[in-house]
Amino acid sequence: MVRMKKEDSIKIKTLLHKDVSTTITIDGNKYLILTDDLAPKNQRISTKVYLGGKILFTRDLDLKEFTGAPAAGKKLLGLIHRQHEMIIEILREESLKKAKTPSDYLDEVKILLQKKNNRRALDLLNAALLEYPDEPFLLSYYGCLEAVINKNLAYGIDTCKQALDMLNDRSPVSKEIFFPTFYLNLGRAYIAAGKKQDAIEAFQKGLSYDEENKDLLWEARKLGMRKNPVIPYLKRTNPINKYIGMILHKLGKST
Repeated sequence: MVRMKKEDSIKIKTLLHKDVSTTITIDGNKYLILTDDLAPKNQRISTKVYLGGKILFTRDLDLKEFTGAPAAGKKLLGLIHRQHEMIIEILREESLKKAKTPSDYLDEVKILLQKKNNRRALDLLNAALLEYPDEPFLLSYYGCLEAVINKNLAYGIDTCKQALDMLNDRSPVSKEIFFPTFYLNLGRAYIAAGKKQDAIEAFQKGLSYDEENKDLLWEARKLGMRKNPVIPYLKRTNPINKYIGMILHKLGKST
């Protein structure tokens, strides 16, 4: 747990059973954090961070998966406070960290994902986007994890698409080398939403830029996708295609 500096102050007040407000001063900046339960109308928890009367950051959590669950009220209250305290902790940690580049954040996120620590990766992306809200690489991973972890399905998918649009608009000379990762994240968001065909199309698009991408091939195979036959105008079951495919596979394993 990161300790606050002496000059920092924090005041937490419970407004209603399901609404929480916090005023926190860090490094001379006074933040107001409001977390509201917007269910049952909108079925989500919303946390807003204000600085100088303006919204600095918003974090929503979809509650549809919790509707009708046993002890839903108690779970809901726990989710509200967990999200609220997580945002406060992000603000505290960021005030003590040295400036990081988007690449620094992305490297940490990838390490966390490799360790299967998806929740911590999402928390780190939240912190990164406070500093770099228009960074497409961060947004792509963020959208994917919002869909996979928090079940913010439509929002997650839209964020992944937004990241792709932003990458296109910036027109880097080598942007094609990044497309496989962006389409991988989009496809995984589609899978979380149960949109198998959309996921397949996203993976196919990614493979069109890098047909040997291991992550895309892994996801594609899980959905039953197969590579195109070696000779397209012959059926996949044609002995010629099967024989050439076997030779290419052996050559690939020996290299």
